[in-house]
Amino acid sequence: MKKIIPLLVGGLLPVLAQAAPVMTKPASLLTLGTGATPQTGLSIMYNPAAGETVIEEGENFRWGYLASMGVAVELGDADNFGDDVDELIETLESDNVTAAEGNEAIENYNNNIRHKLGDEGYIKTDIHVVAPLAPFSIRSEALGGVLSLDAMGGITIKASVLDDDITVNTFTQEFETNTAAYLKSAEYFSIGLGYSRAINHSLVTKFTDPLGGRLLAGVRGNLYTYSLSKQVVGLLNVDEDDELSDVIQDDISSNKKTTSAIGVDLGLIWEAANYHIGYTWRNVNEPEFEYGSLGENCSSKDSATSMSNCFTALYFAAKDQLALNEVYVMTSQSSIDAAINTENKRLRLAASYDLQPVRDPIGDEYQWASLSAAYVSSSFIGGRIGLSKNQAGSELTMLNAGLSLFGGMNLDVSYSLDTIEADGDTLPRAFGINLGFENSF
Repeated sequence: MKKIIPLLVGGLLPVLAQAAPVMTKPASLLTLGTGATPQTGLSIMYNPAAGETVIEEGENFRWGYLASMGVAVELGDADNFGDDVDELIETLESDNVTAAEGNEAIENYNNNIRHKLGDEGYIKTDIHVVAPLAPFSIRSEALGGVLSLDAMGGITIKASVLDDDITVNTFTQEFETNTAAYLKSAEYFSIGLGYSRAINHSLVTKFTDPLGGRLLAGVRGNLYTYSLSKQVVGLLNVDEDDELSDVIQDDISSNKKTTSAIGVDLGLIWEAANYHIGYTWRNVNEPEFEYGSLGENCSSKDSATSMSNCFTALYFAAKDQLALNEVYVMTSQSSIDAAINTENKRLRLAASYDLQPVRDPIGDEYQWASLSAAYVSSSFIGGRIGLSKNQAGSELTMLNAGLSLFGGMNLDVSYSLDTIEADGDTLPRAFGINLGFENSF
């Protein structure tokens, strides 16, 4: 059972591979942040008022080409996490343990490993895909504004450790513990329909005209589908006759619950020739999604390993270390953003800030603040660089950079300035890469 953490995460992927992947920002927004910008049509996925800004004057539509795809990995603030888990498993599987050996192993676990694994160690993997042609925005003269349609999906997987006491059975001379890996996964798909327009009412233009700008408003409805699952895998629960990856796939499938709900976003933008100020209120109605339950019908599970894992989940639930039944609430969040730019909007300095922390479907808190600078050529090449900081949860600081090539291809990378040690090397705690294709502006 060596290298259990990569095996656990990898074991989830086949059963989840049909999901189109979300939790990281798509394509060039990885660098630009969530503020509205005409430099990418993907802006409409965050501030619905941005539809009016992403279509140039005189143009009728804008669309994505093939797709936007991205992968990101985040590690907990625990050096050599995977190696420590593997070393612990190797110790736990020891035979003929003497009292001295047992005391030494237990002391090492309690003093050097337990806190790091239980409180700080995790591996989180995220994949996302924006559907081909999306987002698609079209100006409607009949409606006096811009309609936008998009579709995207994602998968996020997190593996962490539920720590427990280790003892030695003096009769069998073997270690005993309920210490377990805890897996949570979220498959996601959404379709969004948005509408934005300039507010031309005389009461508004009376104030906006003298300032040389316009007030834009937008609304967006999102149909979300989430398949949420979690699983407990005891480090000593795997029966010799069971294949671990098969057990993971079977249990994740049986524990999974799919829920669909509609969320509503609202947005405002004050836009002038050389700057803009934006406000977004996402998930106004706070839709809810249910996880599959743990700890049900343990004695009727298909395998000895699944049965043991079920009872282990009940054990940790009794200790209030996990919830057998869980509901993910897509809590509403408001954000502000601002930018200054040249008149043709190809050179742009921007900032965005989430006003409240919220939790993602896995349960991790985030509240992002972002800064970026970008230049996009009309024909061949463009570049951007950014800095973002999670004000809650992981508190990671990310350095982001991207290139636009050939008027339609975007490549962006992101890595954290926070580091950990692994196998003698210093690694960033988080890393992401996005590749996207869209109609240039």
